[in-house]
Amino acid sequence: MSLNYKGQNLFIDNTSIKSIANKNITPFYVYSYKKIKDNFETFSNYFKKVSPLVCFSVKSNSNVSILTELGKLGSGADVVSEGELLKALKAKINPKKIVFSGVGKTDSELRLAIKKKVLLINVESESEAINKQNIKKNE
Repeated sequence: MSLNYKGQNLFIDNTSIKSIANKNITPFYVYSYKKIKDNFETFSNYFKKVSPLVCFSVKSNSNVSILTELGKLGSGADVVSEGELLKALKAKINPKKIVFSGVGKTDSELRLAIKKKVLLINVESESEAINKQNIKKNE
């Protein structure tokens, strides 16, 4: 287990939360790489027969360090904005493993996604599809 008590002290991955708090300004976030890795691998293994691309939702946690580690494990990224796309790219997630979803994507967001050659752009409306076609023609 990633979180456990030893006496009155809480530990995460055998590191005392108290020692982390003494070295950092509070409040702060603490993540267990071991737990993230175990969860990703467990989830991926359920589907290994079909060899899917598992994409982590950047909306759920846009911490670049976490995204980087997930990318190293083979994860793709599900993004819904230019900012999330840029974070996924900064985390060195391969654009061919990035899915751009979400309603209301702007022309500039679509241009960036096309320029970076993301794997997939989920079109949410007819007007978005028309805009995408026009952008592609003009580039």
